[in-house]
Amino acid sequence: MVSGSNNYVMPGEFEPQSAIWLGWPTFQWFSDPALDTRPSLGTIAKTLSDYEVKTNIMCGTTEGVMDAQHWLTENGFPISSLMNFLAIDQVDIWVRDYGPIFLIDRSSEKRAIAGYRQNQWGYSTPTDPVSERMTKLPRAVFDYLNLDDFLSTEIISEGGDRIQNGQGVVLVDRAVEYGRNPDLSQDDLEAAYKSTLGATKIIWLNSGVREDLHTDWGPIPYPDSSGDTILLYGPQTTGGHLDEFCRFFSPNQILLAQVSEQEAATDPIAAVNYTILADAYRVLSNSTDQDGNPFEIRRIPTPSVQYRLIQPTEAMYSQFLAKLKYSGDAPVFPDGKPVYIVRSSSYANFLVTNGLVIAPKYGDSDKDSEAHQALSEAFPNRDIVQIDPTPINYAGGGIHCITQQQPA
Repeated sequence: MVSGSNNYVMPGEFEPQSAIWLGWPTFQWFSDPALDTRPSLGTIAKTLSDYEVKTNIMCGTTEGVMDAQHWLTENGFPISSLMNFLAIDQVDIWVRDYGPIFLIDRSSEKRAIAGYRQNQWGYSTPTDPVSERMTKLPRAVFDYLNLDDFLSTEIISEGGDRIQNGQGVVLVDRAVEYGRNPDLSQDDLEAAYKSTLGATKIIWLNSGVREDLHTDWGPIPYPDSSGDTILLYGPQTTGGHLDEFCRFFSPNQILLAQVSEQEAATDPIAAVNYTILADAYRVLSNSTDQDGNPFEIRRIPTPSVQYRLIQPTEAMYSQFLAKLKYSGDAPVFPDGKPVYIVRSSSYANFLVTNGLVIAPKYGDSDKDSEAHQALSEAFPNRDIVQIDPTPINYAGGGIHCITQQQPA
């Protein structure tokens, strides 16, 4: 099932880095300029350059490179010498999930990349042409960098669901990993993580947050401001990636999202998440690190639920939502009528790099400040720069989802 050496490990995201990898957007899901993902990419790239962090921006083709550079320049994002534009087929912006996984051999300083099969977050098959392009991306980056080894596996898995501490501990979500690989056992999956990530200990959490539902499970009933029940659809959501609520900030310390009792009492999505996050806290509290020591768990808030109405003319509607085969007990999709989509927002979906954390803010001054404080305490030697990731959220992910770190 797996080819390659098992002497490698994926360093912690909080360890020194040589570059951040990005994928330039190939299309937009929405016509509203406020939901264009390019300004978010530009802000991230500029912030990284301001902090002297190199960025490798994959743009598909030579023409794509020129288009990206032109757009950035025309929209007030200066191109710096730290921005390296590459004619590598990035497919889309979600390089955390299907892009290169950078590994090191700490004893020899050899470098490697790991790659996994893809099926577009469970919405398609591994043999679909788009899935195959996603699966090929890590190898393309490996060939570009000419590293020492390429580690591959036949399992289907996405980087946003594998949270690791750099010392062999990997957290995964049972619902996501089994959903992608229904015919494999836990032993099969753990063997793949061990061979490709240098994992020595795998901790299984049971579920992701409610608003990161797999869209074809059906919409979430939710009361609007008038008390009427509306249906909220997920915008190409993953089914429960862990980077929406759980992150290591050192080998032994974890940031875990938290819903307050008051929020759970007043919001039905928060109520479900309260139970999900309590279960995650229970599992992590009863787990230990690679040396058998208990984890220190700190908390970070969850944003308030936000949603918006989209029309049948939007690509998210016509090219995604209307084409899905929904589960048997889901309401019939109202094809041709507007629907609501929920924002995939999270304060835990941040990027850690050299001297810097790029983190979300949502215009809620209390929660934004609370999240800033939690990150400042977790990363006392880094600046916390908050940006509004709403366009990325409504496309189905967050800041962490569209970035991938390359270790120093």
